[in-house]
Amino acid sequence: MRLRGWLILLCVLVLSACNEEIQLSKGNIGRLNDSGIAIGHFSKDGTKLVTFDNQKQIQVWNVADQQVEFTVPQDKTPEFVRDIALSEDLQMLVIASETELAFWSLSKGKLVTKVAFGGVTPGAVITAMAISPKNDKAIVAMADGTINMADLHTQINNRFAPHSRPVQHVFWDDKGELFVTGAQDGKLALWKFGSAEPIFMKEFDHRVTSVAVRDDFSALFASDALNEQVVASLTDGQSISELQYMSRFKVFRKALFIKGSELLATSSSKSHLSIWNTQSGEELGTWQISFVHDGATIVDMYAADRHTLVTLSSDGILEAWTLNALAQR
Repeated sequence: MRLRGWLILLCVLVLSACNEEIQLSKGNIGRLNDSGIAIGHFSKDGTKLVTFDNQKQIQVWNVADQQVEFTVPQDKTPEFVRDIALSEDLQMLVIASETELAFWSLSKGKLVTKVAFGGVTPGAVITAMAISPKNDKAIVAMADGTINMADLHTQINNRFAPHSRPVQHVFWDDKGELFVTGAQDGKLALWKFGSAEPIFMKEFDHRVTSVAVRDDFSALFASDALNEQVVASLTDGQSISELQYMSRFKVFRKALFIKGSELLATSSSKSHLSIWNTQSGEELGTWQISFVHDGATIVDMYAADRHTLVTLSSDGILEAWTLNALAQR
């Protein structure tokens, strides 16, 4: 009986240790505005931020002091803004309306040019876009599943339709040669610019809701709308791990690989931030972001290194999370 008692106590202690909640230190950097953020993206180096708020205003911010550096004139803002992005060299602001990309010079504060895009189906609108690291190419995705591969120097556009539903996720590699697409038809694919043949294609049972790629383009994370969440190799699409969690159902929205680590950050449709081990798929913890309104979500995330994660919420709140407590997990 004594041995049995010791075994029970040991099991309790092990389970308690495994379920011990990790406390992440977080700090409220500031709130950008009171109107809320509809679309927001950090720059590649995390020093700048571009937002489209609920007052239909597009602004470029300095993250360090939360000061506005540029505001798109109201009369030049499209009626429907589909996406926004900062070029990697921070020289250009790109705005996607329903049918065209507008390129703004940030140093001059002027509109440089507009380029129109369409799908294979008349009336198809832009759903996502990405500019290559050298600003010489653009991938423009459409609601009908069309992908536009545009060379901005030669003005040659190769258009093909590998998806049957809206394409909402597009990512370049660091050389501007390969790119990833994910769509509501459940297809996720890796492409070489200029080719309509995928290097690999993975099919989920449901629409793809979240995609992230590692900075060195060695791996990706993808989630469908139900219960499949995988970390996969970007060489051949083979699975590295599947995320493991206790709940029957978990919604995934934004995702980010934490630089210099094996960690993955994800957001949900609620005010939650989760951190995962990408090798094992283990959920290391879930924490609540600061919010003003119920239903606030994470709009974008940035991590300069493995120590700190910065999140931007739909309430316009910037928060910094210290990840040192996860270093040994």
